[in-house]
Amino acid sequence: MQPVELSIVVLAWDQLPYTTACVDSLRANTDVSYELIIVDNGSAPEAAAYAAEAADISVLNPTNRGFAVGMNQGLGEATGRFVAFVNNDTVFPEQWASTVLSNFEDPTVGLVAPAVTAAGNPVTVRAQVGEHSSALTPFAELPSGVVYVLPSHLIREVGGWNEGYPVASAEDLDLVFTIWTNDLNIVLDERVLVQHVSQGTVKSKLPNRGSLYRANLNRFLDRWSGPDEIVRVAECGQTAHDRNRVAARAAAVWLGRLIDERDVSKQLRSELHAPAPTKKKWFRVNPLN
Repeated sequence: MQPVELSIVVLAWDQLPYTTACVDSLRANTDVSYELIIVDNGSAPEAAAYAAEAADISVLNPTNRGFAVGMNQGLGEATGRFVAFVNNDTVFPEQWASTVLSNFEDPTVGLVAPAVTAAGNPVTVRAQVGEHSSALTPFAELPSGVVYVLPSHLIREVGGWNEGYPVASAEDLDLVFTIWTNDLNIVLDERVLVQHVSQGTVKSKLPNRGSLYRANLNRFLDRWSGPDEIVRVAECGQTAHDRNRVAARAAAVWLGRLIDERDVSKQLRSELHAPAPTKKKWFRVNPLN
């Protein structure tokens, strides 16, 4: 039996048209040996049935267990040398897999993110296919967590996705900070452009996503600006890990201040443009009426 080069973990939560388009593109355009793992996170029966039928390996959760838990369930089933973690609202181009995996010929690369057509974070967003791949600036250029590809041994050694972030958000930041702290590069590959419907699932499924995102972001900032210990992989020396942990802590403090300033500015703008309060009208009441 041929060894599997790439395990593809697709996390789905309803939105069946997105999932079918994603799966069709992966089946048509993945040009290395692979296995397709679909983790269904509590979808309606039709979508769950599709996941069971379309996947090489399926994990069917009766309820939504969150992004990190779902991705870790997929990782637990993976047998490939590399693993791609994929949002279901994506469509992949030809030869995407061999192109992305070629970056790992450089042993300093720990994670590769392809360019995407849309995302809340613009760092990896591109309008057209590029000609290059390049390392992102550690702790400054944060890749959107639409598609992440890593060596399987590495994602397992760092403990997988951090399950301390409920449902979805900030776990991608936690992972990239962990990779950088372990003195590995994160590469943006502009040669692969993945079509993405930004927040295709959360817009319809998480009406309270604003408060959820802020709560998860606060968890991230507390963890990385504080004294929490971060796992160190065997290939990373203690000196490099300590140096990078200091840089990560400083970046988290800076990010927290920037977000606080943004929120204050947003509040001030809201107050400046708010309509004048309506004057209350007081009426004398005739108790005889």
